Amino acid sequence: MTAGILAANPMRLLSPRELAEALGVSESSLKRWVDAGKIQASRTDGGHRKILLSEAVRFIRETGAPIARPELLDLPEVAVAQQRGLGGTVRLLDHLLEGDVVGARGWLMSRYLAGASIAELCDGPIKDAMYRLGELWRHDEGGIFVEHRGTDVCLQALAQLRALHDPPEEAPTALGGAPDGDPYLLPSFMAATVTAAAGMRAVNLGPDTPLVAFDAAVQHHAPRLVWVSISSPLSPARVRGLIDWIEALPGSVLPIVGGQQSSPFAGAHAHASFRHVHSMAEVEAIAREVLDAAAPA
Repeated sequence: MTAGILAANPMRLLSPRELAEALGVSESSLKRWVDAGKIQASRTDGGHRKILLSEAVRFIRETGAPIARPELLDLPEVAVAQQRGLGGTVRLLDHLLEGDVVGARGWLMSRYLAGASIAELCDGPIKDAMYRLGELWRHDEGGIFVEHRGTDVCLQALAQLRALHDPPEEAPTALGGAPDGDPYLLPSFMAATVTAAAGMRAVNLGPDTPLVAFDAAVQHHAPRLVWVSISSPLSPARVRGLIDWIEALPGSVLPIVGGQQSSPFAGAHAHASFRHVHSMAEVEAIAREVLDAAAPA
């Protein structure tokens, strides 16, 4: 996880009173929702109801419940976003241009809590904002610094979203990264965050990962899903080598390749289950497909 992030713990237990205060409702109303099965809760040995933070987040997302006191859910940046306003005049790009970590985290978290999926956030506002930042160097020598800083801000915001998900130990593993020579951090981190949100145990190998490291990781983790993110051009020989490597993966693995420089893999017959993807929405759909296939009959 990116250094300096204070993320909410999805396994934190809330009392009905704490969640009621966070949502600005009465404790009796909250308890009725629990008793009606709208919010899942466990009971202590003393019979007291306890609600996982991850369950509280699920309820908020699915019902559109407003949050009166986000800080009670360990989400103080959402309160900052609420104070600044979330109208159309406030964009993720504005926060990235300023290097505003709290603003970016609050902007993205608020939209996630309002129901947007992590894949939607990656394919929409994050992709659009990073494209704009990537064009700055054409007009300003300082553009590269702004882009790199914006990348780090996005990584911190995504890490907070990823931290809200704690798939069970028995969940199938998704694993991936970018090949050696590809320095881009964000695409593979987005794939890890999306697959974790879908319910898989995600292992992100990051950028500039040689195939020998991919091999070692596959042998160690026995993943059901492997992604390769390609944001830098590959020579024809390296494309062929990567296709050969994918072809040699176990039949139990579903390999996917995507990224802005992945077009040479379109239509490749690299593996019986191979997919060439164009969006994080596709990655999310494939992760859920793998989870469904792995579920007990």
